Amino acid sequence: MRDAPMETAPNCPIKVLAIDGGGIRGIIPAIILGAFEKALAKPLHKVFDLIAGTSTGGIIALGLGTKCKGDGPYTSGDLLELYVQNGPAIFRRQLLTAIRQVFRPKYSPAALESILTKYFGDTVFSSALTNLLISSYNLQSQLPFFFKSERAKSDPDYDWKVRDIARATSAAPTFFPPFHLQSGAQDYALVDGGVFANNPAMAAYAEARHVYPEAQQYVVVRVGTGDRQDHISFAAARNWGLLPWAKQIVPVFMDSVSEAVDYELNQLPSCAYHMFQPSLEGASNEMDDVSAENLSNLQSLANRYVQSAAKQIADACADLAA
Repeated sequence: MRDAPMETAPNCPIKVLAIDGGGIRGIIPAIILGAFEKALAKPLHKVFDLIAGTSTGGIIALGLGTKCKGDGPYTSGDLLELYVQNGPAIFRRQLLTAIRQVFRPKYSPAALESILTKYFGDTVFSSALTNLLISSYNLQSQLPFFFKSERAKSDPDYDWKVRDIARATSAAPTFFPPFHLQSGAQDYALVDGGVFANNPAMAAYAEARHVYPEAQQYVVVRVGTGDRQDHISFAAARNWGLLPWAKQIVPVFMDSVSEAVDYELNQLPSCAYHMFQPSLEGASNEMDDVSAENLSNLQSLANRYVQSAAKQIADACADLAA
């Protein structure tokens, strides 16, 4: 079932926001998007025609774009608090964590599910305040699976609870178990959309082209969770087998796909592409480092980046105000 195209004003650019995955590093886009909220003096669902997110970015997109806080959305500041206050519970390491991760997912999903319930309650996807695109991957069909808010509004079988969508998009392999989701006769085993689109900007652009086919220009803003600073040398990797690769494969495939998307979108004449991706220098590369020191470092890093990228943010806001 395809969604019906939507109409838009002639010559008005379609504005798209894409938010990367990255676990606890979701602190970074939460702070960067707070700068956009301040500069634009509007909630982001009133600025962007489509908001897309993967994994931790999917959680942020759902928080910004649905009626999950009373009768409206969360602010970026609210979502920053989600990470800072609840990250240590979500990624809680225990005495046997190192042994557990050899045979099972590294973390129990219980804390994550509890926090998603706390923040999203029984909010349903059809409450979306703008078009939302949340990525996941269906193990049973071996195909990408996108949650689309416009479909939820027209098809009750796809109007899932927001907390379930958030759980599905953030089920990072090796970290959390897949999420089992059912809809009528359909049955899904869903994992983190980062396995194919950790940077969802290209998927978001493609969806915007489908939803707004008459548009002549698109403005795409991608907000990342930090550029990893670790490097794997040939000498280090040449003799790796299953276990050594198991520790590295998730960040390797997520980062490589993300950078390819940046190149592709920068070549499109119909797309004004703005990328916001700070270096992770001074903070941990890991998706689950929730030490007090790293939580502080991530916030400091993001705040410094907002200051250094003031002109780029202003340029993007000018395009968004067009």
